[in-house]
Amino acid sequence: MRFAKLSALTLLSTALLTACQSQPSNTLTFTPSSPIMQQFNVANQRAVLNVVTRDVRQAPEVSSYVHNDKIHKLFAQPSVTQLFDQVIKQNLNAKGFRIAATPAQSNTNVIVNITQFFANVEQGNLRYKITAKVRVNVQVQGAKGQFNKNIGSTRTQEGAFNADNANIQKVLGQALEDTIQSLYKDQEIANAINQNW
Repeated sequence: MRFAKLSALTLLSTALLTACQSQPSNTLTFTPSSPIMQQFNVANQRAVLNVVTRDVRQAPEVSSYVHNDKIHKLFAQPSVTQLFDQVIKQNLNAKGFRIAATPAQSNTNVIVNITQFFANVEQGNLRYKITAKVRVNVQVQGAKGQFNKNIGSTRTQEGAFNADNANIQKVLGQALEDTIQSLYKDQEIANAINQNW
C-alpha cells in the first residue's frame, strides 16, 4: 500500500512539473484601433483606390526568445498583412476615399509594404531588454506620378529576469499603435492621392 501511495505521489509530482514547463503560446493577438471620426472630405470621393498590402519582411515571426533552452518564435494574429490592410483601408475610408472592388475599377494604387514588425529580445541572467520596431512604406501610384512615405515607430522596455509573451506583446503593441496613429494623422498620403490620379 505504501508503494502505491508513493507511486501515485511521484506520478502527480511529475505531472505538475511537466505542466509548469509547458511551452507558452506562440501567438500574439493584436487589435488595431479605429480612426477617430474626422470630417468626411467629399472631394476625396473622386479617387477610387486599389489598395495592396504586402509583408516584405525576411521572416514571418514577430519575435523570438529563449524559453527552456529552446528558441520560441512568436507570430501575429491576425497576420501582419491583415492588420495593416485593415488599418490602411479604415484610414482611407474615414478620409472619404473609395476603395475599388477590383484593380480595374481604380484610378490610383496605394501600396503598403510592411518592412519591419519585430520585437528583438535580449536576455541575460537578471535582466531583459525588448526593442520593438514597426515600419511601413506607403506608395501612391497614379497617372500623374508617384509618392513614397515611410512611417514607423520604435519602443523599448527593460525589466528584471526573463521576458515573456506579455512583455513582448506590450512593447510591440505600443510600437504598432504609434505607427497606426501616425498613419491616421498623416495628410501627405491623402494629398498625394488627390494630386496623382
